[in-house]
Amino acid sequence: MEVLTRDRELTILVDSESQRSIEQTVNGVKDIRANIALNVDGRVVDLPKDVSTIMMSVLESLGKGSRVVISTTPKELRTTAAAEMLGISRPTLLKLVRAGELPSHNIGAHHRFFLADVLEYRAKQQRAKRERFLAVRDSLAELDS
Repeated sequence: MEVLTRDRELTILVDSESQRSIEQTVNGVKDIRANIALNVDGRVVDLPKDVSTIMMSVLESLGKGSRVVISTTPKELRTTAAAEMLGISRPTLLKLVRAGELPSHNIGAHHRFFLADVLEYRAKQQRAKRERFLAVRDSLAELDS
């Protein structure tokens, strides 16, 4: 197994032996929602449910041979990072700001975005995209009837 760190990113790569071991562990648990406890110097520490779920998801992915990348994101984003997170260009991001669709604040002459606002906007866009897809699907189903 190899663990690589760079800036705010941790990449975990596993060899075939580690993958088999992880896969056996995950298969032994059977339920991704399992609670995980750690044994730290003879003291048992129960992880909270959501932390256990994250850990089991990571183990499940590693057991399938996937590469797992864990990264941290600052609470405040620059325009380039916000645009990348939304999958749009910087000019399009700034159009959203001018239209009042995405809140931002200025530090000097530069726009900054709170991570929570960017994630909320992305979730809203994904919901709207799904609703449009379902509407098209329903329209096609009516045509087939």
